[in-house]
Amino acid sequence: MIQFLGEYDVPVDEKGRIFLPAEFRRKLSPETEDTLVVVKGLDGCLTAYPQQAWAEIATKMTRLPQTDPKVRVYIRGMLSQAAEVKLDRQGRANLPRKLLERVGISDRMVIIGALDKIEFWNPEAWSQFMLQADSALEEVAESLEL
Repeated sequence: MIQFLGEYDVPVDEKGRIFLPAEFRRKLSPETEDTLVVVKGLDGCLTAYPQQAWAEIATKMTRLPQTDPKVRVYIRGMLSQAAEVKLDRQGRANLPRKLLERVGISDRMVIIGALDKIEFWNPEAWSQFMLQADSALEEVAESLEL
């Protein structure tokens, strides 16, 4: 399983292009993992999944009860805004402007590794999230029994 770790502040150009950090690119197989599926994530960020991780999520989603209105809302809301983003040879990804705008990303973003996925954050939203997370981290860790 791929494990993405770390935090990186990166520029976003006027076309929505970013350079994926080299540490993350090295963990992607050039033959099979040159495409990321980017969706609006939870907590106000974008989430990018390598193809293999996305395939597992898609399989789980197809098993959800389609008769449940909450399931339909979740699937429609997530997938209607999803995009397949191909990395070029230099490790650049062109993120759709509408996705960037949905989470308030303009000319800079924070990219974090989140185990099997990558998250793209508005820098101010990331700072706010971390302020809240720092104060609760120990309590949450104790409850999870890691």
